[in-house]
Amino acid sequence: MSGRATPSRRTLLQVAAVALLMAGYVALGAWLHLAFGTHVVYSHAGYIPIVLACLWWGRKGLVVAGLVASLPLGLRLLGAADVPLWTDLARMFFFCVVAVAVAELREEVVTGERALRASEEKYRLIVEKSLAGIFIYADDTILFANRRIGRMLGRRPEEMTGTPVWKLFAEDDLVRVRELLSPRDDGALADAHCECRLVRADGTRIWADLAGSAAVFEGRPAVLVNAYDVTGRKEAEAKRRELAELMRRQEDQLVHSTRLAELGEMSAAVAHDLNQPLTGIRNFANNAIYMIEEGTGSTEEVKENLRWIAEQVQRAAKIIHQMRDMTRKSERQFAPLDVNQIIRESVEFLMPQMRLTGVQVDLELAGALPCVMGDKTRLEQVFLNLLTNARQAMERSPERRLTVETHAGSGRDPFLVVEVSDTGAGFSAEEAARIFDAFYSTKTQGHGTGLGLTIAQRIIKDHRGTIKAEGQPGKGARFTMRLPFAEAADPEEASPSHA
Repeated sequence: MSGRATPSRRTLLQVAAVALLMAGYVALGAWLHLAFGTHVVYSHAGYIPIVLACLWWGRKGLVVAGLVASLPLGLRLLGAADVPLWTDLARMFFFCVVAVAVAELREEVVTGERALRASEEKYRLIVEKSLAGIFIYADDTILFANRRIGRMLGRRPEEMTGTPVWKLFAEDDLVRVRELLSPRDDGALADAHCECRLVRADGTRIWADLAGSAAVFEGRPAVLVNAYDVTGRKEAEAKRRELAELMRRQEDQLVHSTRLAELGEMSAAVAHDLNQPLTGIRNFANNAIYMIEEGTGSTEEVKENLRWIAEQVQRAAKIIHQMRDMTRKSERQFAPLDVNQIIRESVEFLMPQMRLTGVQVDLELAGALPCVMGDKTRLEQVFLNLLTNARQAMERSPERRLTVETHAGSGRDPFLVVEVSDTGAGFSAEEAARIFDAFYSTKTQGHGTGLGLTIAQRIIKDHRGTIKAEGQPGKGARFTMRLPFAEAADPEEASPSHA
């Protein structure tokens, strides 16, 4: 109530003052006329109430000017005029000119003040309601801070004003931030952007995205800083990296376990392959011993038996070496790879199983193909999985033929294409749509984990490639992979993915 009453009282006082000045103007005119017979001095006193009224009320003050200007005409009508008519008219004219000039100036000032207040209110609203924490500093001292930065740091903006700006930043980031946000020797400041940690009032830290730029505040050079609280995003990124790393380790462990399971499945075939060189070694060794003891063979014949023994040892060592490579866990390491060579090694490793189950393997590998950028162990795991799946799918098929084909993509396609096809049980289009889903399997219950193709798809995606499955029930299946050539890969993208 008191806030509304004060302007009213002020207006009443202004009206009273103008009324008294007008009365004084009339009294002065009458006294000068009666005492000295002149109006020269009193006519100038009329400007006082006119100017005050127009300064206080703007165009409304013109009413006062009209009243003051009409007084000489009133005196003339009463017969108290002692000057020519043109003198009164000139006096009225100048009264009106002064009144209009002062009133218009007053209106312009009021309009300017209103525009200034509206502008200040607008920018105050923008600053105070901004989602960014804003503070301005000069000479390492905070000159202004909005409410948002106060809430971010658990401080009151008034308390922040006048304090050293660098106390807001964590010690670990202080050198870097000062270098970015401090003006150069010439006083200029390039727009700066960085992420750093800010210190709250209770000593805890938050992550903030800062953007600084040069500004002028209260007539002096300053630095304007906008800060966005990104603590939630940084924590989410850290958690995501942690989960990605955990998932990567679990995937590697699962790949390793799958390789061990495959090794277990082929143990009978491996034993069969090892038995052959061992039997040969035994026979050739006994033969050499007999010839030496009985003296029946020549030196050259004994050497020939020993050479056969050495060849069989190398054959057995190669099988054992392949088994050791299968069981070894290795770190992911991307390098240029010959895919044809990886396919040959994978097929050779599985050949004992293929022979035992009567599978004919046809390799149609294009020559002179460019290398791909990849991890040998993981790509080998993909081929082993596809070859093993194909062998198992043909166990009940009358025709058992597995074909592996490689060729370059057509036209300008910088991809190497690998196709693995079989004459096995195949699968429907509905099954093909789900075949890469985790824990989904077309095998009979108790055979497989349903994760082999899921892992294979992830590995191919990590290599920036694609894999798709096609098949028909009873007519076999075909898996097609596309891998980018090494020269077409971005060096930064050719690193192991941990996503």
